[in-house]
Amino acid sequence: MKVVASVVIFVMLAVFVGLSRPRYRVDQATSAAHDHRDAESLRGAEAEKTLAQACGNCHSNQTDWPWYSQVAPVSWWIQGHVRKGREELNFSEWRNYSARQRRAKLDSICGVVSTSRMPPWSYTILHPEARLTAEDKNAVCVWATMEIEHEK
Repeated sequence: MKVVASVVIFVMLAVFVGLSRPRYRVDQATSAAHDHRDAESLRGAEAEKTLAQACGNCHSNQTDWPWYSQVAPVSWWIQGHVRKGREELNFSEWRNYSARQRRAKLDSICGVVSTSRMPPWSYTILHPEARLTAEDKNAVCVWATMEIEHEK
């Protein structure tokens, strides 16, 4: 009975280690290739700093992958979250959006930030620097409003 239990534990450990091994990820490989935030479109040092700190890991190609992003099954959840975030809004691809898309995204940014839907609580638990104060939210909304006017 002890032999069977030992074999089962060994197999489970081997599977876990196998699933957790580092993999080549497309989103990691593209990080350096697409670092071209449009400085003209992303004006406002305070808002830009806030956006980079609170949103950049999921909404740009400049993701800072923590050590636990290499451990399954957490890695699957994090990679999916980042992929979805980039699909919704990717600041590294800002110049590729049409003026209409940029206006819609700017409007959405203010809405999700001001209602505390972004950044999500699951992110801010491990990244307290991403928690937004009322002043941060206001700066982002003022910046977004100015950018919307600039896009017209």
